Amino acid sequence: MKTLMKWKKIIGLVLTTCLIAMVVNLHQAAAAMINSRAAMLVDAETGQVIYQQNADQQLPVASVSKLLAACVIEDEIASHQLHWQQKVKINKAVAAVSCDPNYSAIGLQAGQSYTVRDLFDAMLVKSADGAALALSTANGGTIKQFNAKMAKKARQIGLKDVKVVNAVGLRNGDLKQLRQPKIGKNAENAMSARDVVILTRYLLKHYPSILHVTSRPQQNFTIASGQVVTADNSNQMLPGKPYVVPNVVIDGLKTGTSDQAGACFVSTGTYQGRRLITVVLGANRNDPGDRFVQTQRLYQYLQTGVRLKTLTLSHGQAVKQVAKGNKRQVTVKTAPLAVWQPVKEHQTPTLHTHYRASLLDRRGRGVAPIKKGQRLGSGTINGKALQTGDHQPLTFTLSSQQNGKRLGFWQRLFN
Repeated sequence: MKTLMKWKKIIGLVLTTCLIAMVVNLHQAAAAMINSRAAMLVDAETGQVIYQQNADQQLPVASVSKLLAACVIEDEIASHQLHWQQKVKINKAVAAVSCDPNYSAIGLQAGQSYTVRDLFDAMLVKSADGAALALSTANGGTIKQFNAKMAKKARQIGLKDVKVVNAVGLRNGDLKQLRQPKIGKNAENAMSARDVVILTRYLLKHYPSILHVTSRPQQNFTIASGQVVTADNSNQMLPGKPYVVPNVVIDGLKTGTSDQAGACFVSTGTYQGRRLITVVLGANRNDPGDRFVQTQRLYQYLQTGVRLKTLTLSHGQAVKQVAKGNKRQVTVKTAPLAVWQPVKEHQTPTLHTHYRASLLDRRGRGVAPIKKGQRLGSGTINGKALQTGDHQPLTFTLSSQQNGKRLGFWQRLFN
């Protein structure tokens, strides 16, 4: 009997220990399990993938595809093919889509003219379908031609698996009179979560002013004389909205919903001084808040499952030997280097430096003159599970922190 009681105590202690461990692990795992068809969490600056789930499957993305349309419009503004105050007249076909309550409608009126700026803002704040269609022809082209521009832009920025049907994100058959021939009525824009990340990084790098638009909680649009529509931003994670995340300031970016795509959401915000990007594709369409809940879980994983680690060059890497100069070495600097590591990972990533061959002599020394701020080469960060959204290594730039003047032969001999 005593032996039996002893074993019961031992078994009870083991079960209690296991239960505690399961609770801890469950808390960490729950933060990382995203209930959607695909999801990603990425550092916008470095491209480091912090979390990914089914990142490479091509999926319908609904109105998230308006980000690609925005890239094309921004390009045409930058190249002076369009300007923000240019007026676009609305035809009956566009008005029919814009006034349909079954779509993301803002009520653009046939015969009325709106500026490119107003249409662009309506496309991003309200996700207005009619505004996206109007922008497709703002440059005098056709919807088919604009689709070709979107596909070309996708290839240019490195998107691997993109299907472009229109600038809106609707099924082809939902465009009414603007339905494109020789394309199935159920055809819909699609891309992978990885492609969405690459697209978003490109947009934030080249056109960061887009955040001035996507961060607005609401905006007024003048539809006709004396008729103003106040449109709420469809992003429910902005400051003051229902799904804010503590310690994270979200200022963009785009929602999307369709029967095939489910509920989708791309967010961007800052945490610990870093800009992050999240992608959730195929969340529960029947629950309007589910895509934001899944995004919250990504940010919760960021706060509890990983930590930000700052890296520095070692003593040997922080200087470069110099030949034929007034200094035997110059100090090497980089921008601040930071990587995200799982809290259970304790191995420090390694830094490898690579100097430009044109700056080196046969002994591997830098050759003077060297100017302060001059780019000397680059480096890579290698570590367990470190990867980027575009599968490229994490890189950084090496530059000189000092001037190194070149000396003549007799000066060097004297020294």
